[in-house]
Amino acid sequence: MEVCFVGDDAHPPWNHASSALTKRMIECLSPEVTCTLVTTSEEDVRHFKTGWSTVTTKPSGRRALDAAKLGLLATQCSADIIHVVGTNALVFSPVCKLLGTSGAIVRHIFTPYDRKDGMVRPLRWLVNKLFVGAYAFTTPWIGRWDRDLGSGIRKLLVRPPIDCELYRPYDVENDHSANGGSHEYSLLYMGPLWPSRFPAENVLGALRLLLGKGFDIGLNVLTSARSSVSLCENVLALAKRLSVDRNMALERKDLSEIDRVRAYNAADAIIFPYVGPEPEQLADPPFGILESMACGRVVISTRVLSVPEVVSDGNTGFLIESASSNDICSGVVYALTAPDRKEVGIGAREKIVGQFSYPAVRRSLLEAYESLLVR
Repeated sequence: MEVCFVGDDAHPPWNHASSALTKRMIECLSPEVTCTLVTTSEEDVRHFKTGWSTVTTKPSGRRALDAAKLGLLATQCSADIIHVVGTNALVFSPVCKLLGTSGAIVRHIFTPYDRKDGMVRPLRWLVNKLFVGAYAFTTPWIGRWDRDLGSGIRKLLVRPPIDCELYRPYDVENDHSANGGSHEYSLLYMGPLWPSRFPAENVLGALRLLLGKGFDIGLNVLTSARSSVSLCENVLALAKRLSVDRNMALERKDLSEIDRVRAYNAADAIIFPYVGPEPEQLADPPFGILESMACGRVVISTRVLSVPEVVSDGNTGFLIESASSNDICSGVVYALTAPDRKEVGIGAREKIVGQFSYPAVRRSLLEAYESLLVR
């Protein structure tokens, strides 16, 4: 079987959801399937240093034009499956099919339904009927997408694969580069500083409540270099205003996967204080939760999207009802003092290995592909 993956931002440094998902699906399948990546990039493909075939075109700055160019490139692949992750499928699919490709097109959806998408519903129905073989979702919780694809469209469940050989528990007690804090407990948040993902006043308010309860706790905030400097400055200023600045460290840089694993393992608990019900541009389920759980860590998350399907309260993590300061504080207290918190971490890793590891996802993904080819 040959599979062509298509994504307009599926290229190094692989540090946002669509690029990470594409890379991991290719890594997951590569032992058994011939994979090709078609993407846009300014870099020469020789700089990708990957173990699969890559075809690139320079980005134009216009998504529709890039989608058409990617459709043209995809016709050069003799793929059985064309798996589209993160490009304009309404442009890509007709171009690809009308130019003669015979592979079945799978469009991948991994974020919540965008209400603006309803404006193109008639066009989507037509394109789906004529050119798209199936839609793939990373969760069975697909909300409005369920009734916005047109009649008869196939829906596949393809869980986001996690490399559980890389994301795994290890002892960081003597790893000073990872565990640099001097506090009794270490709390971690990793991700964007957007208010729907990191409600700063609520999180830092919770930290203040924790300190008032006598917890010697440090909060590490790790955010991408793409985060705005002003947001970072606002968070630091707020920490100082609330007198929690000595207990919070903020770092703005792109982390390698090794750095992410080290950060997860250095934390006593990892918080995901998302403001629901549908935080924008949030992969569902959130990749950070899956990575943390694969490392056997204790995660604390609000009940958004499909998170309760992955985080079973008290068994594989801890759920809080809202991202209010009081709820975050209560969740952290409960997680840090729970007598069975080690068992929760063990259960978290078992959940990810069983459903999201490369071997597990490979089996289900190949079954999904084969079901399209026998039609």
